[in-house]
Amino acid sequence: MATPAASGKELLYVVMPIYNEQASIGPVVREWKEMLTRVAPDHRILILNDGSKDNTAQVLAEIAAQTPGVEVINKPNSGHGRTCIHGYGEAITRGARWVFQIDSDGQFVVAEFPQLWARREEGDLVLGVRENRRDPTHRLLLSRVVRLASSLLVGARMRDVNTPFRLVRRAVWEDLRPLVGSSTLAPNIFVAVGAKVRGWNVVELPATHRPRVTGTGSLRALRLVRFSLRALGQLLAFRARLRRFPPRADT
Repeated sequence: MATPAASGKELLYVVMPIYNEQASIGPVVREWKEMLTRVAPDHRILILNDGSKDNTAQVLAEIAAQTPGVEVINKPNSGHGRTCIHGYGEAITRGARWVFQIDSDGQFVVAEFPQLWARREEGDLVLGVRENRRDPTHRLLLSRVVRLASSLLVGARMRDVNTPFRLVRRAVWEDLRPLVGSSTLAPNIFVAVGAKVRGWNVVELPATHRPRVTGTGSLRALRLVRFSLRALGQLLAFRARLRRFPPRADT
């Protein structure tokens, strides 16, 4: 279902949720800015500060003032999923042709983004599949469950539906957004599953995954299990909505 690339510039919005990353966000943004300036000159970096309790907001204000193309939204804490939904919506409203979602913890290699960007003409959703994922054991086990459940729901193997290293065509989000509730806990899973079910071209590429060296994950062990069970219930309901509502005629 991929459409030919438009002539002229293709506005790319990098959507980056952040929570309590005052120590690391500066180097992360600088590295992304340097790479994007070379690879995708028509870009913006949209950072969504999800109610950080440390000095993140002040650090971001300084970064935005000094770095052209960096935009910051400070918002009340609502969790990673809802912040991603907010970010996708803001990017589309601001004219994005493509949205690249990345987390701010530095676990991915910035230099690998050009590989995803280069595949955009053959894919509507390009996923960076985490190779040798460097996360705690309980997260790895839950990811296996998510991978199995998602693959069963779409009838095809999907390797990393929740990766926060993904390039999404504008039309994909516009197609799926009416079916993604604003309180969705794991919207990136919905986007991957929905894109596959509705016939969008999904491309998977290997992505290096590194241990987290700063900050901490917002969900721990038992809380993560509870979160995942709620997210699974939402995913099943989403899959049912996909059956009831066919794709738009112009997708």
